[in-house]
Amino acid sequence: MRVKLYREHKYVSFALSELERLIAKTDFTDTAAIAEIQSEWLRIKEMLEGHAYHEEHNFHTLLEKKGSTIHHEAHDDHEHQEETLKKLQCLLDAVQTSPDPIETGYQFYLAFRRFVGDNLLHLHEEETKLLPELQRLCTDEELRAIEYPTYDLMTVEEMQEMVQVLFPHMNFSDKCAFLTDIKLAEPQKFLQLWEKANYFLTAEEVSKFQHSQTVSS
Repeated sequence: MRVKLYREHKYVSFALSELERLIAKTDFTDTAAIAEIQSEWLRIKEMLEGHAYHEEHNFHTLLEKKGSTIHHEAHDDHEHQEETLKKLQCLLDAVQTSPDPIETGYQFYLAFRRFVGDNLLHLHEEETKLLPELQRLCTDEELRAIEYPTYDLMTVEEMQEMVQVLFPHMNFSDKCAFLTDIKLAEPQKFLQLWEKANYFLTAEEVSKFQHSQTVSS
């Protein structure tokens, strides 16, 4: 099976859906509830900005080097996302000074729900158009190498935190791919990470991964 990028989209989709549910049931007359939304919104906003930056400077750059232009629509989506995030921030900030916080909060919810829908389409386009193009133009080694600089900078603790966040939303194939890439990129860090495997894998998954590595070698 070819190296597959965009696996973290499963977490992105989950995180946005969870925030939408939280916003949907928020009492926008409650200062503490608004503070919770602000905190979660900031976390998600920073995640989306970092995710878009990573794709622009790694996936899109690689496609450009290969002479492809298929990523232009995704690039435009990222620019539109940047503007939308600013508008959503303004809407959320307005709740606290609005004479009608319930209605203003509802308008924020509607705008955020629209954003979630648009983002799902964006993720779909990336996985059904950009991914096949990347696989067509690049070797598996080139695709894996995209993440190597990131793993070089990460500590073992950061790697553990990453997989503990991502893995609950992934199947075993996804988990295996992430761990294999880390092992290939940073063998020594992987050994330290593997010592803590029980924090992010079930006993059955530990056994399956070990078996998969034996078979592949």
